[in-house]
Amino acid sequence: MRYMTHCFRSMLHLSSATRLSIAIVAALMCLATYILMYEEIYPGNSLFLSLPIVLASWLFKLRGMAVCLIGMLLVILLFHSISHTGLFLSHRIYLFFALGGFALLLEGFITVSFRELFDVSDETQQRMEAVYEQQQQLNQLREQFLLNVNHELRTPLTATYGYLELLVEYHERLDVASRATFLSNALSSCEELQRLVDTMFDALYLRQEREPLALEALSVSEVVRDVIDHFDPRRLHLYDLHIQVPQRLVVRAHAHSVRQVLRNLLSNATKYAPEHTPLIISAALYDPTTVQHQEHLAQEVCICVKDAGPGIPPEEIPHLFDQFFRLRRDMMSKVYGTGLGLYVSQQLVEAMGGRIWVESAGIAGQGSTFCFTLPCVPREQGSTT
Repeated sequence: MRYMTHCFRSMLHLSSATRLSIAIVAALMCLATYILMYEEIYPGNSLFLSLPIVLASWLFKLRGMAVCLIGMLLVILLFHSISHTGLFLSHRIYLFFALGGFALLLEGFITVSFRELFDVSDETQQRMEAVYEQQQQLNQLREQFLLNVNHELRTPLTATYGYLELLVEYHERLDVASRATFLSNALSSCEELQRLVDTMFDALYLRQEREPLALEALSVSEVVRDVIDHFDPRRLHLYDLHIQVPQRLVVRAHAHSVRQVLRNLLSNATKYAPEHTPLIISAALYDPTTVQHQEHLAQEVCICVKDAGPGIPPEEIPHLFDQFFRLRRDMMSKVYGTGLGLYVSQQLVEAMGGRIWVESAGIAGQGSTFCFTLPCVPREQGSTT
């Protein structure tokens, strides 16, 4: 029974031409058998016609059943008319045809009903498999997220604990400059921990309905300089930093959100790019007439962060801003992350009326360029705001 069910299921995966050929061959064989043995059976015997009706009903549902049934009954009626040398047959033969046709019609409807049940069963099974796979992926993402968060939290906590422990044990032996350095490093680690917690809370907050951000005119160069001044100097000193931001650029945005987006992009750049490589922060008026983004006619300012890291594989770029997404190569590496930074950055940029994207060929050494746009404030308006 299971083998027969498997055969019927496998027939549904054949091409339309193959299924049509099977139905036609079955109908022709049964009609030939009926004609050759018509003297030994009564005209209404439908056993010889059951197979093509069942096949047509199974393969093509109601349409196949109707075409097959009408076609075969017409052929048999024509055959009996010719064999009896006339179109007018006896009432007994018409009665047999009516009974046989009704029996075939009933068989067809039963087969179509079974086909519908099989379709519903297959669809339900596919949905259950899809839900199961999705649940497995969610479980893996959750486990990976917890592992990454544990590492991300542990790193600044360990640094803070280490500096404070040194101060407690050796404060009498340390000079004022060393104690100030240790306290400054501990404070930087606390700030990193706070930024991490803020990012996780922002990810939860952004999924819910939120009030529109309060936008104001901001000088891009001042925002960039503020982010650089408050970024971990130990990490920035390892890179050849270039800032290419004109003083005149003014955008309408939310100050805290812009700083957070820039911090996230800088954090990713210093996390994945090799040390002692160029790190470029640039800003310029965005040309709205370019082919890629010609649908955006309002003048914008484009802010970019370019690194010389390993790049991003093109096939993974469409998922880069998804929540909890991390590159496949990073899943097995020692580079940890929550997979929330770019997601939060995209939500914040879009809330300010801008867009964010990445340009990368996925070639090591060529790096990646993360760009986001913000509405531009005309120079006269920005100077009076």
